[in-house]
Amino acid sequence: MAIVVEGLTHIYLPGTPMEVVALQDVDLEVKDGEFLALIGPTGSGKSTLVQHFNGLLRPTRGRVAVDGVDLSDRRVNLRQVRQRVGLVFQYPEQQLFEETVRADVAFGPRNLGFPPDEVERRVRQALEMVGLDLGILDRSPFELSGGEMRRVAIAGVLAMGPRVLVLDEPTAGLDPGGREEILARLRSLHRDYGLTVVLVSHQMEEVARLATRVVVLHRGRVLATGSPREVFARAEMLEEVGLGVPAVTQVMCLLRARGWPVRTDVLSPEEAEEELLRVMGAPPGGQQRGAGVP
Repeated sequence: MAIVVEGLTHIYLPGTPMEVVALQDVDLEVKDGEFLALIGPTGSGKSTLVQHFNGLLRPTRGRVAVDGVDLSDRRVNLRQVRQRVGLVFQYPEQQLFEETVRADVAFGPRNLGFPPDEVERRVRQALEMVGLDLGILDRSPFELSGGEMRRVAIAGVLAMGPRVLVLDEPTAGLDPGGREEILARLRSLHRDYGLTVVLVSHQMEEVARLATRVVVLHRGRVLATGSPREVFARAEMLEEVGLGVPAVTQVMCLLRARGWPVRTDVLSPEEAEEELLRVMGAPPGGQQRGAGVP
């Protein structure tokens, strides 16, 4: 299911002294089955953009279409759109409110009018999709760890059966263990369940590990797009707008600046090891193999 954005401009408080242009002339397509990452400095318009994907915000100008349906058409059933395009806000666990995990995850499908048996099936399937044991169904969500609470919140969105899952900074505030749990689940949702995933993140390592395509936003405009390898190879451009690159990519850039003939589009420690082994036979200055890396 594709999402097509054409000439999207969004202005907060238009015509007032507090007017803010959050997005300006954005063209973008979220392709069916991809894992798209949106990156950009704070205030670049990432959260504003994704809230247009299921009609939570309406364009000031331009259009957003989901499966060919223009969301600005007043006849569109936005409830159905939001069932197909699920949006998980930053710190979604703050929106948990029911007494049990079962009741919280069931809230969405129950409000969509599904019969009790179907609601229960969806609740169980959603918990399995996020890797949570069904033994927690009757526990309070507030007794769980931070990572588990966040997965329960994501399960509540998955229980509505979306084809596109949009997540705004899903690992923010989690400890390393909780962060790894969420990342493993996102990879599984994309790979094993075939969901289209849109990830908003400031964590470049996460983006490099998960995304099939990266879009860079800056001051409400699309600055660059491409594969993670293509985008992170442009380290100087990213630094100019206040973004970084994965730590291993930064190391390779520093080595390149010191004269080592290494690639700078390396994204993982494993790739870095292979690249260093490749060049160690002829390091700069005529040093011999094994003489040491600066």
